[in-house]
Amino acid sequence: MLSSIKMRFVALYFLLFSILFFILGLFLYYQIENTLMASVDGHLHSEMQLISGLLDVEEGYHEIALSEAEVGEYALPLSGHYYQVISSKGDIVARSPSLSIVDAELPPAQESLEPLYDTITGPDKGPLRILSQTFNLRSMTLTIQVGETLEETYELIASFRNMIIIVFPSFFIISLLGLIIITRYSLKRVDTFSDKVGKITEKNLKERLEVVGVESELRLLAESFNTMMERIEESFERQKQFMSDASHDLRTPVSVVKSYCDVTLMQERPAEEYKEALTKISAMANKMAHIINRILEVARLDSEAFLLNLSKIDLKEIAGNVVKALETNASDKGVKINFSGDSLAIQGDRERLTDAISNIVDNAIKYNRPEGTVSINVREEEGWAIVAVSDSGMGMKANDVDKIFERFHRIDASRGLVEGSGLGLPIVKRIIEMHKGKIEVESEIGKGSCFTISLPVEVKD
Repeated sequence: MLSSIKMRFVALYFLLFSILFFILGLFLYYQIENTLMASVDGHLHSEMQLISGLLDVEEGYHEIALSEAEVGEYALPLSGHYYQVISSKGDIVARSPSLSIVDAELPPAQESLEPLYDTITGPDKGPLRILSQTFNLRSMTLTIQVGETLEETYELIASFRNMIIIVFPSFFIISLLGLIIITRYSLKRVDTFSDKVGKITEKNLKERLEVVGVESELRLLAESFNTMMERIEESFERQKQFMSDASHDLRTPVSVVKSYCDVTLMQERPAEEYKEALTKISAMANKMAHIINRILEVARLDSEAFLLNLSKIDLKEIAGNVVKALETNASDKGVKINFSGDSLAIQGDRERLTDAISNIVDNAIKYNRPEGTVSINVREEEGWAIVAVSDSGMGMKANDVDKIFERFHRIDASRGLVEGSGLGLPIVKRIIEMHKGKIEVESEIGKGSCFTISLPVEVKD
């Protein structure tokens, strides 16, 4: 139920504001209650001062100016406003007509020179706030009690409580509905994005999300998605081009194999002719196997199957072995190989690094001009083991240099002229990166290219 962002947001709002409104309601309720009770206590204190001011005590005799006190609410029976004066012996010295008319009295209070506030049940059975205080007037000790009904105060408090119970939830529900509407409107664009993204397939990879007029947060999302789609589209285009190239590369050896088989099987032939045909078929099969192996190698680039078997190796020795293995190819094309360098010990996978260096040197020979040169140098620079392979070949355009290590990328000028799958250099880059190294290339049209492999030198004990 809470799987959508909208519902989670609304649920979070509901929880937070429920707690907030509850705390705010309690706070306001108790503030109003305390304020009203403080007002009643203030009024009782004023009445206490009034009654005590009307007492006159002289030589054990006391009197109270009743004409001053027996007015207003004090004159009405059980009006909720009372006063009572008690002697130290507990005798009632005076009381308001609101008590005396119905022969009622307030419960006696303990003597205290400090004001004592209490809430009791009054003579009218209603809630009564009472203030008691003892006064030493010359030779006599008198305790004065004044009381005021709390019925109106409690009614005000109850009204405010009912208002909170009605108004706060109503306001909360209205704001919650408003939030739901705003959230639905705000996330409507997300739904639009979702619908459009769901309709994108391999047939319409050029589709993009609209970014004009979109809120900043969603615009960043849309721009990121569009960038991702551009990369996916480029990847699809490269793979389509690769499939076209691979089909072309495989079609020739397959056609040759089929032709040799058809021609050879048309009639009985001497053993030598069968041997010659099988030799050529084997060569074509090897060529196809090479292309297929490259495809499988790329498939394993990012998988756990593409692991290194590390050991201490001499980088110059590996480069030298590559030179020896490719000297025949270079000689057939009239390319001269210059090899130089120092012995450098590194931790690496002998087979993988041999493949990587061999691929670069082989490309330098393939893409070279007749009577060209390939220079290979092994050296150490600032803690890095360097293998630099430069050639005097055709070179590359700047945009090809930027994409040369991308999978399935092949230089347009090389298609049809040099066999290849566009898979070798991505594999080389992956091998070098797994050795915590890096590979860089510099190239210029008509002047050749230089590939530089940098690998960490083994730390000597």
